[in-house]
Amino acid sequence: MPSTKEARSSRSSSRLGVRKKVRAVSHRTKRTIKQVAQAAPNIQQVQATAASMAENLQAVLQNLLAEMQRVKAEIAEHARRAQERSTSGNDIGDDGNEIEQVSKNLALKLHLERLLAQIEAAVRRIEQGVYGWCERCGQAINPERLEALPYATTCLGCARAAA
Repeated sequence: MPSTKEARSSRSSSRLGVRKKVRAVSHRTKRTIKQVAQAAPNIQQVQATAASMAENLQAVLQNLLAEMQRVKAEIAEHARRAQERSTSGNDIGDDGNEIEQVSKNLALKLHLERLLAQIEAAVRRIEQGVYGWCERCGQAINPERLEALPYATTCLGCARAAA
């Protein structure tokens, strides 16, 4: 059986051990509080950005749907023009002009089809709740960029890096 002196020594060492543990937890807690305090402005910025985007999201969706209808109508118009054939004579100049017009219409139609795909993808991102966030870095896309190019998928920094 331990002597009284040994019992006191073990109690004081156990108290010392508890004090060390309390200090260690206290230091870790203080560090965590500092880290949270440093992260708070970033969280507030993200929350403010998300709130402003949520307010404008319905208007953006309406604009995208209207643009989608406009682009679909233009694609249909270019398809109709491609179907038309001139019944004029077989003049080489007329045939050359007709081929040039058909070529231009085809190029415009392909451009509009790509634009339509981008707009449809933007509508899907709105439905999924990821609209306005960069696909590459995950940061919020600047609202001015989205206003100018509502179907943008990357932030300006990532777009510059990709170019």
